[in-house]
Amino acid sequence: MQLTILGSCSGTEPMPERHHCSFTISHEDRLYWFDAGECCSYTAHLLGLDLPATEAVFISHTHMDHIGGLPNLLWTLRKLCSVSKTSAARLAGRTIDVVLPDLNVWNGMIAMLVGTEGGFKTTFELAPKRTEDGVIYNRNGVRVLATHNWHLGEPEDGESWKSYSFRIDAGDKSIAYSGDVRGVADFGHLIDGCDLILMETGHHKVEDVCRYLLHTDKGFGRLGFIHHGRAILDDPARELAKARERLGENVFIAHDGMTMDV
Repeated sequence: MQLTILGSCSGTEPMPERHHCSFTISHEDRLYWFDAGECCSYTAHLLGLDLPATEAVFISHTHMDHIGGLPNLLWTLRKLCSVSKTSAARLAGRTIDVVLPDLNVWNGMIAMLVGTEGGFKTTFELAPKRTEDGVIYNRNGVRVLATHNWHLGEPEDGESWKSYSFRIDAGDKSIAYSGDVRGVADFGHLIDGCDLILMETGHHKVEDVCRYLLHTDKGFGRLGFIHHGRAILDDPARELAKARERLGENVFIAHDGMTMDV
């Protein structure tokens, strides 16, 4: 599978050359989105990603830096249908899953989109689903496993968890994505045997993440930092050196527009 970083920043004030958190994976000519920070569809389109190949969108939690670009992504898919007969034909009759922890947020988003041009009538269907623990997608050679984390605390009785981490398996490759977490241990069971860990630094220090991974018995391939906090935003070279001193060369700091084969 191919990974593309569309946004690498945490929920700071606007930062040069970095947008809020979002990435895609491409597998067997289908496109899957994980989080949808500002400008994700704009960046994807300019990078040449095949937006009409969108199969599903997965949102870790509904903070603005993870979902702020979702309405525009859905609007962009509709717009592509209106400007391209090829895109319209490819999307016609399709169903795109949108998996997120809070359907109240979804309803508000759809109400906003309906207020735009054309009442947001589309030739494709959107299938909103609430995230739950367990396998939330398993089609076309791609499997997504969700596990709740403690970023937003434990829910009150009768409420559902509102923040999740994901493990993505496609073919014989796998990615563990933290989302925002209280600590690496929140999603530690997703890491074992994965080819790539994508770990947020908006709430954690690079050295603390490396220390945890050094002392875990979980085997993994590469470690990529995403959703950058102040330390990386201020001096990415310094923070990368810290990480590589502890874990070697198989560590990188994500930047907007980065692509790689996993």
